[in-house]
Amino acid sequence: MVFHITHRHSPEACPAGDAALTRDTWGKLYEAAEEYGVKIHSSWVEAEAHTVYLIVETDSAEAISGMLRPVMKIGTANISPVTDARAVIADFSRDEAA
Repeated sequence: MVFHITHRHSPEACPAGDAALTRDTWGKLYEAAEEYGVKIHSSWVEAEAHTVYLIVETDSAEAISGMLRPVMKIGTANISPVTDARAVIADFSRDEAA
């Protein structure tokens, strides 16, 4: 399954400017993704909003929890399962044609 993850942290908890905190949070998230078998398709940051967006793929909720463990000490995450938009549009288009 594919998931969209939005991680937010406060300006006070932001690891920017603190190399050790960056290594212990976001640096470890990518290592944890590999360890837990989570494929990160993309990751984006909205720096001014202290928000990170991830598109990941895995079959296990536990894997997502394990991957996020390093960054959960500095913020919160919203995890949503998502589906390819083109596939959904194609399915709806077929339904109407039938």
